[in-house]
Amino acid sequence: MWMIIAGAIVVVLISVVGIVVGPMLAWRPLPARAELNGATVIKDGIVCAAVVPLGPHEAALIDAGNDAEGKAILAELARQGLTPGDVKYILLTHGHRDHVAAVHKFPGAQGMALEAEVDVVEGRSNGGAPILRLRPLKPTGIKLSRLLHDGDAFELGPHRVRVFAVPGHTPGSAAFAIGENLFMGDVANHGRDGHLKDAPWIFNDNTAQSKQSLVSLAGRLAADTTIKALIFGHSAPMERGVEALGEYARNS
Repeated sequence: MWMIIAGAIVVVLISVVGIVVGPMLAWRPLPARAELNGATVIKDGIVCAAVVPLGPHEAALIDAGNDAEGKAILAELARQGLTPGDVKYILLTHGHRDHVAAVHKFPGAQGMALEAEVDVVEGRSNGGAPILRLRPLKPTGIKLSRLLHDGDAFELGPHRVRVFAVPGHTPGSAAFAIGENLFMGDVANHGRDGHLKDAPWIFNDNTAQSKQSLVSLAGRLAADTTIKALIFGHSAPMERGVEALGEYARNS
C-alpha cells in the first residue's frame, strides 16, 4: 500500500516538474550579461535584473534579482564604477520573490511598482498563481516610495519612463519603456523559435488576462518607433522592437 502511495507521489512530482520546467526549455536562455541601448542586463540564476545609468554616480535598477545577497548586481555595479549608494531608483515589474530579493541591499533607493502590486511586493500576498498558492506568506520588509499607475510617464535622469499595466501574471505586473528598451518582467518570454511566448499558466494569476494584456500592449505601442528591444525576466532579450508584440496580437 505504501509503495503504491509513494509511487503515486513520485508520478505527481515528476508531472509538476515537467509542467514547470518544460516551457522554460522552449525559451532562449538568459545571457550572463548583455548591453542593450544603454542598459545592462545581468543574469541572476533563473532571472535577470537590469542596470540603467542615469548620470555620474547615479543609476536605476529594473527588478532586484533572486539572490538576497545581490552578488551579480553588485558585481555589475562595481564593473561600472558604481556603488550600492549610487542606485537611486528600483523599478519593479512585479513582486514575486525572484524579482525583489536584493532590494534591501539598496536602502537609499526609491522603490517603485504599480499600486495594484503593493501586497505582493510587501509579502502580504503571493498572488493567485497555482504554484504559489500554498507558499507561506513572508513579509519582505520592502516599502515602496512611489506607487505607479497605468499611463504614468516621468523623467529619470536623461530617460523618460513610460508605465504600462500588464496584469495577469500578477495583479500589478508592469512593463516599463525606458529609452529604446521595453522591460516586460514575466508577462512574456523569448521563444527559441524567435516568437513571443506566454508565461506558463502555473505561474500566472490569470493566463487569459495576461494574454489580453499583451494584445492590448501591442495595440498601444503599434506606432511606436523608439522601442528597439524587449527585455524579459527569464529569457534572452529580443531585438525586434514592437514587431514581436504585433505578431503576437495578430496570432492571438
